[in-house]
Amino acid sequence: MQRSIDAMRYRAIVSAYLGWVMDGYDALLIIPIMPLIGSLFFPGPYSLLGSLSTLVATLVGRPLGSVTMGYIADKFGRRIGLMVTVLGYSVSALAIALIPTYAVIGALAPLTLLALRFLQGVFIGGEWGPGTAMIMEWSRWRMELSSAFVQSGYPIGVVAATIVNELFIMYMGSSFNVYGWRIYMGTGAIVAVLAFVIRSRLIESPLWSRPKTNPLTLLFKHGGAWLGFGILFTGGLLTIYYSTYLIYSDFLNSIGAANLIPSVMLLATVAAVLAVLLAGPLALIIDYKLLIIVTLIASLAYAPIALILHPSIINLIILAFIENFAMGLVPYVLINRFDVQYRASGLGISYNWGLLIGGWAPMLVGLMKPMGLGMVIVMALGVVLTILGLIALIQR
Repeated sequence: MQRSIDAMRYRAIVSAYLGWVMDGYDALLIIPIMPLIGSLFFPGPYSLLGSLSTLVATLVGRPLGSVTMGYIADKFGRRIGLMVTVLGYSVSALAIALIPTYAVIGALAPLTLLALRFLQGVFIGGEWGPGTAMIMEWSRWRMELSSAFVQSGYPIGVVAATIVNELFIMYMGSSFNVYGWRIYMGTGAIVAVLAFVIRSRLIESPLWSRPKTNPLTLLFKHGGAWLGFGILFTGGLLTIYYSTYLIYSDFLNSIGAANLIPSVMLLATVAAVLAVLLAGPLALIIDYKLLIIVTLIASLAYAPIALILHPSIINLIILAFIENFAMGLVPYVLINRFDVQYRASGLGISYNWGLLIGGWAPMLVGLMKPMGLGMVIVMALGVVLTILGLIALIQR
C-alpha cells in the first residue's frame, strides 16, 4: 500500500515539475532569437522594441490564465487544470512556428505573432498555481526545499531552450535564420505534448477536495490582502529578472556582442538554477527573509559593474547568480497564505499578476539609453518593490 502511495506521489510531483520545466521552455524559447524575430517581424527602426514586445505579450497574457486555470484547478482538481495548460501552450507554440513573416504578409505578421504570444501566455500563466500547489501538497520535504525544487523547473526549461538553440545554430548555420528558427520554435509543441501524455495519468492532490463555494469568491473574501501583498512581492522580483538576465540577449546585441548571446544565456541560466536550488538549503540555516533581502541588495550593488562599467561574460553570470536566490523561496513565502480551497488560484494570481508590474520591464529598459543604465534603474525599482512586498507579507 505504501509503495503504491509513493508511486502516486512520485508521478504527481514529476508530472507537475515537468510542466513547469516546459513552461520555462515554451515561454522563453524565443529569448535567444529575439533579435532575429525583431528583424523578421518588426523590420526597421523599431526592431528592438518589436522583439521585446513579443516577450511582453506573453507576460501580460499570464494574469488572465492564472485566474482561469487557477479556478479550474481549485474547482475541478489540480490534475484537470494542469492538463489544460500544457495542451494550450503546446498548440500555441506550433502556431507561432508556422506564421508568415513581415516580408510575406506585412503588418498582419507582427499582429498575429503578438496575438499568439498573448494566447500562449494565457495558458502558461495557468501553470504555476496548480503545479506549485500539486508539488507542495504531495511533497514530504521541508517546505524550504520543496520551494527551491519547484522554482528550479522554470530556469531548467530556459537552459534546455538555450541548449537546443545552440545545437540548431551549430548544425544549421545560416539556414537557421531562414527556416530553422521555425523548427526550433516547433520543438516547444513536441515536448509539451509529451508532458500532456504523462499528465493524463496524473493522480490528484491528496489535500484537494471539491469546494462548496466558488474558490475565487473565497480567495477574495479571505485572502484578498495576502493577494495584494503577494502581487507586490512577485511583481518586484519579476521586474528584476525581466530587466536583467532574461533580456541579456538584447543587451548584448545592443553593445555589439551578439556573438556572446548563446554562451551568456546558457551559463547565466545555469547560474540561476544553482542559486534557486541553493536557496532552499540555505533557508534552513539562515532566516529566509534575511537571505532574500541581502541577496537582492547585493545584486543591485553589483549590477552597475556587470551592466555598465564592465559587461563581461563572468560579470553577467555572477549577477544572474546573486539575484536568483530570492526566486527560489517564492513558493515558501506564499504557500501558507492561501487555504487549500483556493490555493491554486491564490498562488497563480500572486505570481502571474506580478507580471502586470514586472512584465513591462523589458519595454521600459528598451526605451532608455544606454540600455545598461536602463537595466540598473528598472532593477532598482524591482528591488524596492520586492522588499516592500516581503515586509508586508511577514508583518500582517
